[in-house]
Amino acid sequence: MTHTDTTSRHLRVAPLGWLPEDGLVLDLGRGGKVVTITRDGWKTVPAAADLPTFRHTLNTNLLPAPIPGGSLTELRELLNVGDQEWAQITSWLLAALLPDITRPVLLLTGGQASGKSVMGHLLAHLIDPGGAFGPLPANEDAWETAVNASRVVAFDNVSHVPAWPSDILCAAVHGGGNLRRTLGSPIDDRPRRDDRAFILAGTVAPLELRGDLADRTVAVQLQRLAERRPEAELWKAYTEARPRILGALLDLLVAVLGALPAVREKAERGELPQRRMADYGLVLAALEEATGNRPE
Repeated sequence: MTHTDTTSRHLRVAPLGWLPEDGLVLDLGRGGKVVTITRDGWKTVPAAADLPTFRHTLNTNLLPAPIPGGSLTELRELLNVGDQEWAQITSWLLAALLPDITRPVLLLTGGQASGKSVMGHLLAHLIDPGGAFGPLPANEDAWETAVNASRVVAFDNVSHVPAWPSDILCAAVHGGGNLRRTLGSPIDDRPRRDDRAFILAGTVAPLELRGDLADRTVAVQLQRLAERRPEAELWKAYTEARPRILGALLDLLVAVLGALPAVREKAERGELPQRRMADYGLVLAALEEATGNRPE
């Protein structure tokens, strides 16, 4: 098994080659275990010298070892979503796991008692437990604190997105957004690009976003819960099911990786619609190829 970079220290995921279909490594945290994911399958192995290295921060908590044979239905049953919203969430989760691609911001929007905050926290926790979860940053220092410690960054209670965070989120979608590095400060041991997955949870509606950010957002509209499940009970059910859910998500990712080469050939022949985020468009097409279900 080969990969392109043994010196960079990545956060939570790292590539095994130049293209997403070459596979990736998922860091389980501080326990010395990683998961290798390729088109041939996934397996949990000890961290080794011939695999990418990972940077651990105070926010790097342990992921459970994934268990094969699970179903993503266990995750859906915990969420307040319909078929279209579930397809959008599934595609975003897959893109959040893939390293070094452009992926949209996931916007969870709705009124009071629709479960936005809990869902945002749960989805972030599935991939990056301990990841940043808090208010939208108001300045550069707050942004740096939020994005430098975690791969998945979730902002909660978002009622509007002013110009400054809107611009920086747009830059971050394409792998930028670290202001201090942009301004020429010394490069430290951060990942080779600012490769983050972002969630916005709140009452802000897609039409209220500035145009550039709206074009880089997948919006999931949540409805008011008829009966709100106690949060402690929900987290207990999620924690028990999480190894199986993670295994099922990796099973789906293996299928998407397997479909990507053919999808990429179609794109090169001009047979796929053009998208602003071309990487994410390939993930959507590969998901459709693998499952017959394509979210819009």
